[in-house]
Amino acid sequence: MDITLITICFAIGCGIAAGMLAGLFGVGGGVIFVPTLVLVFAFTQLDAQATSLAAIIPVAAVGAWRQTSDENVYWRGAMIMGIGAAAGVLLGAEVATRLPDALLSQVFGAVLILSGGEMIVSASRRLKAKRASAPE
Repeated sequence: MDITLITICFAIGCGIAAGMLAGLFGVGGGVIFVPTLVLVFAFTQLDAQATSLAAIIPVAAVGAWRQTSDENVYWRGAMIMGIGAAAGVLLGAEVATRLPDALLSQVFGAVLILSGGEMIVSASRRLKAKRASAPE
């Protein structure tokens, strides 16, 4: 990647957008960083995913710190989940390095679509249940 002032400014802008989405929705790395690195900066899928893992460290740290001040972080659950995720990322990274880039991109896209679809369906069900239980 050719690092110019424009590239740096655009990367900072993408970082700000990802940080805002991370703070608002708890997402960032996979949802914003990876597609941006692939589509805008011409990274391979594997390089984008690996770079995203590193870039998300400060995002997660600052987000957790901010949410801790409002007592929204359940640290015991986070640590338990984090231990599992640390073990899982070793396996996931190994599999990712063995897959062809095109297949890795397709699997990544499918995961995003399925996750988004599940969130839409769940939100629709909650809204429907809320409307059904509301007094008339």
